[in-house]
Amino acid sequence: MERAMRPPRFRKAATDVRPYGAHRFDVFGPKVGRRLTLFGRSALQLWLRLESAPQVVTYCERPLLVPEARGRRAADFWVCTDYGEQLHLVLRSSEAMVAAKGLRVYPALDAWCRANAMTMHTIVPNQLDDPEPLCQNRLTMLHYLAANTTAVGDEFSRAISTACDGGLTLAELEQRFDALHPELVRAVAFSLVLKGMLDWQSLRQATDLGRRRGTADR
Repeated sequence: MERAMRPPRFRKAATDVRPYGAHRFDVFGPKVGRRLTLFGRSALQLWLRLESAPQVVTYCERPLLVPEARGRRAADFWVCTDYGEQLHLVLRSSEAMVAAKGLRVYPALDAWCRANAMTMHTIVPNQLDDPEPLCQNRLTMLHYLAANTTAVGDEFSRAISTACDGGLTLAELEQRFDALHPELVRAVAFSLVLKGMLDWQSLRQATDLGRRRGTADR
């Protein structure tokens, strides 16, 4: 599916005020090409999912303030996917109690989303409790992408993808392309994983990488 070239609806956070008691995470987002600050473990977990989801084109953290909420309550993420736009709201305790009764937490915000052809997703924090090894694997891949921003051609990416047809460990892949720095080889391989073009099991030295079934050369 051809991805939309329309400029993002949101480009920067509407507020940088840290909620009381929330831990601060400073990260680099490869999909948005910039550094961003996240507040709280739930925001970090959701960000990891967005960066790891092939269908997500771009996103923006804390894109707007919720007019119905007290204080400077912001929506957590605006997300643009291959299939449309979404607004993600990680519910706080009082908000989750309202949602549990089958009520809309913020009716005006929900109406605004509908008027702007946007799907609103409300998320209970425990829905973001991904296994710690999975989170660490995602963080490792994103670390490699952030540390290796050297542009590589499509031909090299295709070569990596083709080399993984029969399944290779990371060490074998690095040996196959020993003329290049190992970290660059890994960064390209991890980029293909995050795009959904390669399968992976873990990020150990013996990790097997294989082309995802049904994935053609792109």
